[in-house]
Amino acid sequence: MTAPLIACSDIRIRTRREHTLLLAVDRLSLAPGSRTVIMGPSGAGKSVLLQALSGRMPGNLEMQGTRTASAAVGRIGFVPQRGTDALHPLIPVGAQISLVSTAGPAEVADAFRSVGLDPETLMRRRPAELSGGQAQRAAIALAFLGAPALVIADEPTSALDNATRDETLTILRALSDRAGSALVVATHDPVVAESLDADRIDVAGGRIARLSPATANLLATAVPA
Repeated sequence: MTAPLIACSDIRIRTRREHTLLLAVDRLSLAPGSRTVIMGPSGAGKSVLLQALSGRMPGNLEMQGTRTASAAVGRIGFVPQRGTDALHPLIPVGAQISLVSTAGPAEVADAFRSVGLDPETLMRRRPAELSGGQAQRAAIALAFLGAPALVIADEPTSALDNATRDETLTILRALSDRAGSALVVATHDPVVAESLDADRIDVAGGRIARLSPATANLLATAVPA
């Protein structure tokens, strides 16, 4: 049996000041190379669950419980809701991706091509000079640079029109396959789970409300009770 990439048990996330419970997860795991979609309405706890899986809590939240990561988990790629949220507004896109990732210009150019961007035209532009779809692709290129074991995306298609959404999902699926990266996407759009051919976790009221059969089986077999 393959060991999980990330395993969480008895997770409770609360606000530091009021101690309000935002998320409760008894047990959850991610398999290497898996694709998982977390669904639920706004405020359901999707983003908080992403934070629990990443192991990175903002200063106003505290996490109790156990999160175990395999040795394969190093840098975790992240794709935000809007690509510009991952990019500095004043620095040319190619230069800042190289700076953040320590990748050379040729590697950054290859990453641009992998998401359908023309490096000769776009690497020298600042984020404000890109369309929303182009900025999102640049953020995806940054997230997958170096083939991380895990890439997390928080509502990555919610700001896109349907055609651009579908193109973005095709890119996410292709890059996760190519890199062998586990991909976790939070969304409210059921098209995303279908397009990514992903396992599904439904979150409601800060708790896991429903699991797809494959995910339920993974939880039952990969994480000790």
